[in-house]
Amino acid sequence: MKSSKDLEEEKKYLVEKFGLFMEGQEKLSPIGARIFATLFINKENGATFDDLVHFLGASKSTISTNLQSLTKSNMIVYFTKPGDRKKYYTLSPVGFISRIEEKIADYKTEHFLVGQILEYKKTANGIDRQYGSNQETPYLDYLSNTVRLLEQLRDQIKAKCPITN
Repeated sequence: MKSSKDLEEEKKYLVEKFGLFMEGQEKLSPIGARIFATLFINKENGATFDDLVHFLGASKSTISTNLQSLTKSNMIVYFTKPGDRKKYYTLSPVGFISRIEEKIADYKTEHFLVGQILEYKKTANGIDRQYGSNQETPYLDYLSNTVRLLEQLRDQIKAKCPITN
C-alpha cells in the first residue's frame, strides 16, 4: 500500500500531466489547467481556495483570477456546506456538456465538408463508378459514428445530472 506522501506525489504528477493536456486541448492558462486537473481528481469533495493555493503553490491572486475565469466559462462551479463559509470548487457538468457539444459540432462540420469534397471529386473527375468511395466511406463512417456516440454520451450525462437540463 502506498504511503500518503507517495499518493500526494502521484497526485501532483497526474495534475501536471493532465494540466499540460488541458492547456493544449482547452487553451487554458497553465494554472487554470492545473486547477481543472486538481478538481478533476477531487471532484467528489471539491477543493477550497486555500486547498488550491497550498497544493498548486501559486499566489492567491493567480488562483483567484483563474477560478473566476474557469467559473465564467462554466468549467467549474462552487458550493458551500452548512455552517461553513468556504466555497468548495468542483467541475461543472454544464461545462462538460458544452465541451461535448463543441466536439459534436466539429465532427458534423467535418462530415459535411468531406461529403462536399467527395461530390466535387465525382463531378470533377466525371466518374460514375465508386472510385475513391471505398477509401473515403470508412472515414465518413468514423465521423458519423463519433457524432452518434458523443450524442449518446451527452444525453446520458444530461439524464444523470439534472443541473444540465
